[in-house]
Amino acid sequence: MRMLIWTPLNAAELQQAMHSGNVGPAALVPVQSGTVLLPPPATKLSEAAYMANRVRKIAGGAALAVWNDAAAFLYLFTTSIGRASMWGSREAVLELSAQAKQSGPIGRFFDRTTAGLVNLREKEKWQLDAIDKLTALYPAAGRKAPLERIRDFSNADQAIPDFFRAAGLPEVAQVAELTEQGRADGVLQPLEPPRAQMWPLAAFLPLMVLTALATVLLNIPPVVYYGIGAALVALLATVLVVLRRRLVRRKPINTVLPVIPVTQGAVPTD
Repeated sequence: MRMLIWTPLNAAELQQAMHSGNVGPAALVPVQSGTVLLPPPATKLSEAAYMANRVRKIAGGAALAVWNDAAAFLYLFTTSIGRASMWGSREAVLELSAQAKQSGPIGRFFDRTTAGLVNLREKEKWQLDAIDKLTALYPAAGRKAPLERIRDFSNADQAIPDFFRAAGLPEVAQVAELTEQGRADGVLQPLEPPRAQMWPLAAFLPLMVLTALATVLLNIPPVVYYGIGAALVALLATVLVVLRRRLVRRKPINTVLPVIPVTQGAVPTD
């Protein structure tokens, strides 16, 4: 399973903005039409969508692609997980969804149970809106060919490279193909997935329970308990922010956001 994010902003500006905004980690591939971001292999769909949304706010637009050999998703300038162009059979789409979400047995069961209640194919209005946004951001992009490729939803083979090539973004298509070949794996494997450590949340509830027990056993006024609770909430928020900032902002920029010319098969730049 592979993921990429395309945005029209150039790599130099995007790298600086992502580092200062604590967005990532990811590898950046400069292309003529902007930049392709390659998230680390362990990235979940929700994390990739969050990264794409942050990049969208920085650059004015971003498209997220997720695919494997049997199915593909393409989120064109949308923050809604449900508004994707999808290719492949229903079974293949559900399997890719579970793979991308890293769903357990319960999550897979829920997806399969609810799949019959929704139309897995994107509405025509959404397709047209996405293409309008694409051409507004990148005027050289075509309209007819990418719309035809979106509507050919039964043909999942090479769907992502085909779409970008049809849209007039051949370098993005080339990055997708080379990513499938593993050309960027040596750079992506060492990158941490874009998620902060969540152990403070696991420790919060036991601390609140112990505080409540101490309040009852020692006959401490409730106002003291509420004060301690508020202090613990503030401490929890602070710790989560600090841990989140360690992902990108407090690390060397070229370590967490390496710029790699994948189309040339070269090593990361310094």
